[in-house]
Amino acid sequence: MSGIRTPALASLKRHAASHTPCLPWLAALAAVCSATAVQAAPAVAPASTPAPIQSADSSQRRPRPAPALQGRAWQLADAADKAYARGDYGTALARADAALRLRPDVPRLYQLRVYALQQLGRTPEAVATAAQALAAGHGSPALQAALTNLQPASSGGAGAASDAYRRAFPLAAQAYADDARGNAAAAAKNAEAAFRIDPTQGDWALLWIDALQKQNRFGEAVDAARTAIAAGAPNPDAIHARVDAAQRATASRHAEAAYQAIARGQPGEGVQQARDALRLAPTVSAYRWLLLDQLRSTGQPMAAEQAATQMLQGDAGQTAVRLLRSVLRQQLGRADAAQEDIDVLLRRDDLTDAARRDARLIGADLALVADRPARTLALLAPLPADDAQAIARRHMADAASGWRAPGAPALAAVLPLQLCHDGGSGTVCELKPWDDPGTDQPVARANAAYGQKRYAQAIAFARAAVGEDPSDASRQTLLTTTLAAGDLWQRDEALQRLNRAIAARPGDATLLRQRAFLHQADGHPALALADFVAARATGHAPPQNVLDEAYARAAIGDRPTAAALLHQALDAAALGTLPLDAQQRYDTRSSATAFAREWGASVTVGYRGARAASSGLFGQPVSVPGNPVFSTTELFWRPPAFLNSSSRTFEVYGRMLQTLRSGTDTFTSQVVDNPCGGSFQVAQSQSRGIAGLPTTTGALGVRFTPSTEMNVVFGLERQFMIGSATRSGALDPEPAAVRCQFNTRGQTLRYQSDTGSGGWQAYVAYGVNQGTAIRMDTNQWFTMEGYVQAGYAWRDMPAHFTLQDSASGAVEASGDGRLRRGQGFASGELRVGRSYMTAYSDRLVIFPHVVAAADWSSVRQRVQGVPVSGFDRFDLQGNGASWSAGAGLGVNLRYWLREDRYNAQRSRLDASLQYRASLGGGQADRAKGLFLTVSLSY
Repeated sequence: MSGIRTPALASLKRHAASHTPCLPWLAALAAVCSATAVQAAPAVAPASTPAPIQSADSSQRRPRPAPALQGRAWQLADAADKAYARGDYGTALARADAALRLRPDVPRLYQLRVYALQQLGRTPEAVATAAQALAAGHGSPALQAALTNLQPASSGGAGAASDAYRRAFPLAAQAYADDARGNAAAAAKNAEAAFRIDPTQGDWALLWIDALQKQNRFGEAVDAARTAIAAGAPNPDAIHARVDAAQRATASRHAEAAYQAIARGQPGEGVQQARDALRLAPTVSAYRWLLLDQLRSTGQPMAAEQAATQMLQGDAGQTAVRLLRSVLRQQLGRADAAQEDIDVLLRRDDLTDAARRDARLIGADLALVADRPARTLALLAPLPADDAQAIARRHMADAASGWRAPGAPALAAVLPLQLCHDGGSGTVCELKPWDDPGTDQPVARANAAYGQKRYAQAIAFARAAVGEDPSDASRQTLLTTTLAAGDLWQRDEALQRLNRAIAARPGDATLLRQRAFLHQADGHPALALADFVAARATGHAPPQNVLDEAYARAAIGDRPTAAALLHQALDAAALGTLPLDAQQRYDTRSSATAFAREWGASVTVGYRGARAASSGLFGQPVSVPGNPVFSTTELFWRPPAFLNSSSRTFEVYGRMLQTLRSGTDTFTSQVVDNPCGGSFQVAQSQSRGIAGLPTTTGALGVRFTPSTEMNVVFGLERQFMIGSATRSGALDPEPAAVRCQFNTRGQTLRYQSDTGSGGWQAYVAYGVNQGTAIRMDTNQWFTMEGYVQAGYAWRDMPAHFTLQDSASGAVEASGDGRLRRGQGFASGELRVGRSYMTAYSDRLVIFPHVVAAADWSSVRQRVQGVPVSGFDRFDLQGNGASWSAGAGLGVNLRYWLREDRYNAQRSRLDASLQYRASLGGGQADRAKGLFLTVSLSY
């Protein structure tokens, strides 16, 4: 259902058939061609030879075709034919005479009598018979040709016939006899030999050409025609007409093969057939639209655009073709070229008001797709203010951003209706706006509604279409397709229809594939895979079936086989047997890379702000204040046979974090509360945090994405305090009485935990990614990426506490206890901008953007078993909730690495620089200033 609405192919097919010459067959004299058909013309031929084109004087009146032979006359004529074919010329003559007595109005019976007399050596009688038939008005072009050829031989004079004619005549006679017996190969050989001896006999050239065509040697027939004309044949017009008629007949066969491919659901097989039909009969408009439809239905918009361009070069006034090319150009991302076609149409003086209005509405739809509201309004400006269709588009333009944001309508939602019908000069096709109120064709309406995801209306129109013509298989397929997009009951109806159809035609690849897609939509990938495999086994599945089977295999978790099938698809695309444009090939390589990937690694170095909310050292806030530089290294593994599929991702990972450089904090001189009562002055001071190996933490965890479409990740990890600074340090009590006691006695409380200490963290995250991959169809595109995460981290680890003299460090008391910390956290970041492919490299993408970020943290920390007189347990300072938010501008550089024939880029290097201003929150230091991140994903 993708692409432009499929035209009335039945209409095209009827018109194509109307351009096919009537081809008489040898076996039945009763088969009579219509008066408008092109007829054959032998020179001296048996009665069963097709009647060729008339080459005699145009002033001669063409005889009216006689009624078909019936009854006794037909039996006698048939007996005469058979006798002539076996060489019994006397019997053939007798039977022909008997048939003539019953039906003296049939020219072919005279022809048979003439040929039999000739074979019996009674040439003068043969000449007389031909002359009498012509004079009585019972003649034909074949009799005229026979009279012309027999007269020289019948005169008997030495100079009456040329020496060339006398030498060639036996060969020509044998050629006609061979042709009468159905031996076209011998007839072609002898006719060619006769004509080459005497090139003045144009009818022998026609026999030569006809005999080649009967063997489907059409290329040789064209060459023979050229040879005959070059040799001086006296009837070049008849020869040209014969070749043209043959080409049209051949074109019709190619077109029929293309239509059959469509009926089988294999439009890809019909593309070349449609091309051949159009090449042989370029003036038949039905073949033009047939080719365009075949190319579009096989996902070849670029080839379809090129075909439309060629058609316009032959006839620039084809309004529908130009509108179609405009749509195809928009589909290819060439918005400027698409609007140029609209402008060309609007500049034409011969365009009707209705056609001009349709062009403006279709052009406005394409401008809306390109998110060009100003262009949309300019196209609609000449239309009346009360035009309902124009009003709807004006409202859409007013709501557009002009920045190609996701609010622009998809092309599938505004594709024009393509309506074709038989006209006086052939098939006439026109394009109408998708919401044209005057279109009453239910098939077109159903397709339009389906493209706009108005499935209830699509089903209603499809039912109406089937009601009009229940025998039309394409309409039945349309109804099933629309039902498959409906509610639960309608999808079940679609499944029942497909089950009945497949039971009747188990080898129908189209039906099997349609049921496979329905199973996919209902979440049954195993059933879908079985149908795709069955479709392939029929031998009639379209080339893209390998892609569908690959994704179905990935959906059941067989990712390695899916990757191998995608490699096959890429090989087929390279050979030209599977039509994929550049973007489709890239997407296929990307999927193959994802399915084949089992492990990966990343290294990130950040300057401020990019630290996860729960990854700080013990007791620290969401991010380190000051200007820290930190690193994160991660390695993950995806078990190939466990939970992973095309729609699910399960990973086991290990992560290590470290502060590479700790920022310097400056504390200004200030008055602070004294925990023992009153206040005191604190002088300005600076402090520098710990950095390097002592700050190292690690984690081992698992994360699971149950649906890649939802892009929600659930994770659980075990954290480890590896560096010494992460499991030891000084504690700052929350109760004022404890702090007063420490200050009065000059004491400091410190803790020390073992290497295996740590905690647990559970989290959930949601990510949005649009336009983050490379595009092959344009050099700039809308991009949006971001995340929201929330979770909880908790630690309850044993610790050894010491109470030390602050001045000397002497231990005054010690004891074992526990250190507990719980932290809830949430954070998010959103980047919106445009990606630009650089001129330096098609793998370097610049992403300028606006950014907004926010975080929230709630911490509760306490100790138990502390050796402090009167205080066994108490809270630590830093408890409570805080948040921050900031926004600003940024730029991201991304360079893609490691690609090959079967894989898109498997690695990338990212560098991001942002400047944010604080939007509020009690921890503004976390949200403002410069933020820099450099990461390598392998």
